[in-house]
Amino acid sequence: MLIFETMPMEGKLVLIGFICLLWSILDKILNPKKDKPVSKIKFVLLHTFLGWIAGIIIGLILSTFTERIDIQTKYSLVCGIICAIVLFIYAMLIKDQQKITKIFNSDREWAETGWVSLFAAAVIMYCFIQAFKIPTGSMRKTLIEGDHLFVNKFIYGIKIPFTQKKIFKIKKVNRQDIIIFSCPPKALSTEEQEKKIQKDFIKRCIGLPGDKIEIKNKVVYVNDTPLQEPYLNFEDETIYQTQKIYNTSEEYQRAWEQGRFTELPAIFIRDNFGPVVVPPGTYFVLGDNRDRSFDSRFWGPLEEKYIKGAPLIVYWPPKRIRIPH
Repeated sequence: MLIFETMPMEGKLVLIGFICLLWSILDKILNPKKDKPVSKIKFVLLHTFLGWIAGIIIGLILSTFTERIDIQTKYSLVCGIICAIVLFIYAMLIKDQQKITKIFNSDREWAETGWVSLFAAAVIMYCFIQAFKIPTGSMRKTLIEGDHLFVNKFIYGIKIPFTQKKIFKIKKVNRQDIIIFSCPPKALSTEEQEKKIQKDFIKRCIGLPGDKIEIKNKVVYVNDTPLQEPYLNFEDETIYQTQKIYNTSEEYQRAWEQGRFTELPAIFIRDNFGPVVVPPGTYFVLGDNRDRSFDSRFWGPLEEKYIKGAPLIVYWPPKRIRIPH
């Protein structure tokens, strides 16, 4: 069963906020008069329910810090059940009515504050700023594994929910901008697609719509002009030559746009690629660590609808605090 694995972080916050709201609604149904002492049965029920909610949040945090996002739902459900059992036993052991009332009033404050705070946090993360952790070495040495940064999500526009439209665009994506985007389906494995896993990537925009892109012996050419890339990092000095796979440039272009290069050995296209033309409404993105990056060379052009934002600042670890560029 997959729930959290298929959701962006803001979606997870909305779901937990909605559960907290259900707690408050159930509280009003079972205990409509706040000045009336709560019964032991109602207290045990609602206290256990709140423990389950707290456990879900703990599970989300644990799965994030242990980097087991692939089983985040299991983490959350198991932690939720454990916390619910603990709080159920604790609630059953309490006999004093004054203590029951005091704890229940505290529960009510946590639940009411919780759903408002979670909904507000979800809006902020959806529209403005979101935390992001660098998962791989594809952007070395600009960004390295384990770097934590804040993402500016409104710079390229705020996406209208349930649509592909964006509003309030501050700027357009420029060549050599670092961008964060949702992983296109073509860049996911078959298993990940079946499970509807969602991931975020971070790369550098190299080609704009209409640009001609070609790589010759690791050098990128944009519209037949070598691109100056001071940020580049190579881990392998070997240069692999292009293997002839398609008979015409049209076949090559079509296969690339369809993401079929993911089926080929990486060495066939890693160091010598193209030429291709970036289709309208899409971008060509590469990792700065060119030999260790899974990018547009393999899964094709990046559609604008997947772009989420740009890095704002690296905030952790302290020795690497800076504005990436």
